[in-house]
Amino acid sequence: MHAVRSLLLVLAIALACAASNVIDLTVDSFEHLTQASTGATTGDWLVEFYAPWCGHCKSLAPVFEQVADELHGSVNVAKVDVTENAALGKRFDIKGFPTILFFHKGSMYAYEAARTKEALVKFAQSGYASIAKVTVPGVPSAVDAVKKELDAVRLDIVQLLVTKKNAILAIFASGLTIGLLLGCFCNCFSGRPADSKQKRH
Repeated sequence: MHAVRSLLLVLAIALACAASNVIDLTVDSFEHLTQASTGATTGDWLVEFYAPWCGHCKSLAPVFEQVADELHGSVNVAKVDVTENAALGKRFDIKGFPTILFFHKGSMYAYEAARTKEALVKFAQSGYASIAKVTVPGVPSAVDAVKKELDAVRLDIVQLLVTKKNAILAIFASGLTIGLLLGCFCNCFSGRPADSKQKRH
């Protein structure tokens, strides 16, 4: 009986040690948990946007765990795998990894200092106030997503026309010439006998 209790105690300690205070956020859970765009009552959030293949992100992982342990109960610490949640990467304009953003009352603050436990904790507790704040972008609707994609296509077409104008004109002229030649060829050799008699009414 004593051995069973000891084993259960060891398992409980192992589970407690293995439990992480860093919350995994996804496209589906981000706004619900953080209320980032509304600044509602879920508290402040320090969020790392990362990619699993990123070496700097891998180096930051144990430090971020320590930050989460230190801030537990006062600031929520979370991470977002941008490779699995690309919409969040687009929403927050993530261009490099890791990107660390602090969310506080409908505003966000970009962290760009040393990736040490002490510096991150200080930033989350009060240091963010000395950084320029940006309003958190709202959750994009389906219409916004379609508009954004159409704008991207329009910009691609404009860029193609501007940078490859001569090539596009050459392709158009070649296509027109080939079309005319094929039309003449088909008309001349269509195999229809010529109607030599005119129809009379």
